Amino acid sequence: MKIFTPFIALMVIALLVFPAMGGDEGNLLKSYYEDAIDDEIAQSRQMASLMTSRSVNLRMKGHREASMAMYLETHRDELVVDMMKMNLEPKTYKVELFLNERFSCDCYSSWSDEKK
Repeated sequence: MKIFTPFIALMVIALLVFPAMGGDEGNLLKSYYEDAIDDEIAQSRQMASLMTSRSVNLRMKGHREASMAMYLETHRDELVVDMMKMNLEPKTYKVELFLNERFSCDCYSSWSDEKK
């Protein structure tokens, strides 16, 4: 019985402390999304150097990456809010897919509207 009482006391403390720490999960997720967007911006800026290539295809890729970096910088907060609303899993490939889809939908649809 002497060993059982401290064990119960530790369990009660753990049950009281751990739920209080759970409020930080949203902040951790938000900072993960912000860091992922920052990484994507850095990668896009690096790839934007392809705009000076002699290859037409690489110049187009460089232009797309420069546009992507600009899009992510201007819509960063909105993208984080949308990822949190969707409860997107904090996995690199899922975040990259989300960012690419949003960029493609928003930018290419606005470019096609300008051409009309």
